[in-house]
Amino acid sequence: MTSGPGPENGMERLRHEMAAPPYHHAFLRPYARSYDAETGTVRIGVAYRPEFSFSVQTDYYHGGVVAGLIDLAGHAAVAVQIGRIAPTIDLRVDYLRPVPGVELTATARVLKLGRTIARADIEVADETGMVYAVGRGTFSTT
Repeated sequence: MTSGPGPENGMERLRHEMAAPPYHHAFLRPYARSYDAETGTVRIGVAYRPEFSFSVQTDYYHGGVVAGLIDLAGHAAVAVQIGRIAPTIDLRVDYLRPVPGVELTATARVLKLGRTIARADIEVADETGMVYAVGRGTFSTT
C-alpha cells in the first residue's frame, strides 16, 4: 500500500469525507470515529433515526441505508489513503441478519491500493460487536 496522509491529516480528510457529499451529510449524517494510517482502516458511526426504518411499524434499518453506509465507509477508507474522492466502481453487500434501530459503526479496511483501482472490505456492527452486514467495494483511484 502506498503511504497516505499522517494520522492528523487522515482524520481531517475522513471528517471532510463525512461532510462533503450532500447525500451522506443530509441523510446519513455520519461521523468519523477513527482512522489508522498503518492499516488503512477507517471507522464511521451512524445514529439510528426513524426515517432509516423499512416500515412505520418497526425500528429496523432499511437495507438501502446499510448499503449506503457500507459504500461511504469503503469510499472514505480509499479517499483518506489517496487524498481525493474515490468513486465507487462495484459494491457487494451481504446482509447477515436484520439490523435493529441502534447506533452502527462501519469499519472499512483498504485491502489493495493500486494505480487505477482500490479494494476495501467493510463490516457494519453495533456497539457490542454484533456484525449485521459485510461488504466489499472497488473504487477508482484515478
